[in-house]
Amino acid sequence: MTTTRTRVLAGAALAAGLFCSAAPAFAALTSPEALAYVVAADALNNNVAVPPQPQSTFPPGGTKTLVGLTVGPFATNDTLTATTAGDPTTGTSSASATVDQLSLTLGPALTGELTGVSSTCNADPGGATGNGVIASGTVTVLGSQTTLQANAPKNTSLTVPGLGDVILNEQSTDANGVIFVNAVHLTLLPALGGANVIVGHVECGGAPAAATVPMINTQVGLIGGSLAAAAVFGTVYLRRRA
Repeated sequence: MTTTRTRVLAGAALAAGLFCSAAPAFAALTSPEALAYVVAADALNNNVAVPPQPQSTFPPGGTKTLVGLTVGPFATNDTLTATTAGDPTTGTSSASATVDQLSLTLGPALTGELTGVSSTCNADPGGATGNGVIASGTVTVLGSQTTLQANAPKNTSLTVPGLGDVILNEQSTDANGVIFVNAVHLTLLPALGGANVIVGHVECGGAPAAATVPMINTQVGLIGGSLAAAAVFGTVYLRRRA
């Protein structure tokens, strides 16, 4: 291989390298997403399971409300509100789930009271954050009352004898960078059916801004294009000389 041909091929490799280096690193999601609901529960106490409600999902986003609720273990006269939003052009999303007061009936002589339930999350191309809190809460088992911590740090857990496990401000993140938050997550004892009871659930996932998918720096593209063209013409010239 001649020195001239070697230089031409090196130029082509440089052009390819410039194109590769111009490609940005993307998050796992291709577009932002969010979900919110206020209550959900497995079947317990001879009641059917309670599907997530009220529920909002982005896209398309918006606010869903229920004024008063008596279903499964849940009862309230207050408004339950779930809201989601997002913007593909910036790769952002947000969600919230709130209710001022909620009563729980988990079994014979097993009850709970929650106030000021509020879960929120926000996500952008760089990651997601969230928080799920209550202003106050109690669970009562056979007349024995346990106080639930207000504004608890994430993943605060406790075991309530005769009831099961409680996680406050439960948070986790999946492989796509989507955050999942529950203000309150109760897992009842197997003797009580092992049911899961969720209050104040939100999810948020960010994504690359739509304006940058796929986007190449114009200067890099011009240089790369010129080098690629030079490589092609140089190769043709060498073949003609051969």
